[in-house]
Amino acid sequence: MGIKKDYILFLFLLAIIVFTIYFLINGNQQSSLALADDCKPAYLSEPIPSLDELEVVINNPMFREMKYIQPFFNQVLIGQKGRINPFMPFVSEEKENNE
Repeated sequence: MGIKKDYILFLFLLAIIVFTIYFLINGNQQSSLALADDCKPAYLSEPIPSLDELEVVINNPMFREMKYIQPFFNQVLIGQKGRINPFMPFVSEEKENNE
């Protein structure tokens, strides 16, 4: 009787371990796809502008007036007045001269 009880207990534990591994593998595949979509920044979902739209921006006279006086990775002085863009490391010449 002792051998049968041990054998049944062993099979029961083996079934639980196999079920747990199967459940973890299937659960990770679904959640990894969901996590990849959740971690994706919003700007990657925006469409890439067409070449015509980019050409309009490049041909804009205000864009052409920008003069880069220093390397990009330092603060850059721009030769025009305007509102400060918080996303770019630009400082206007007038502000730089006043300091």
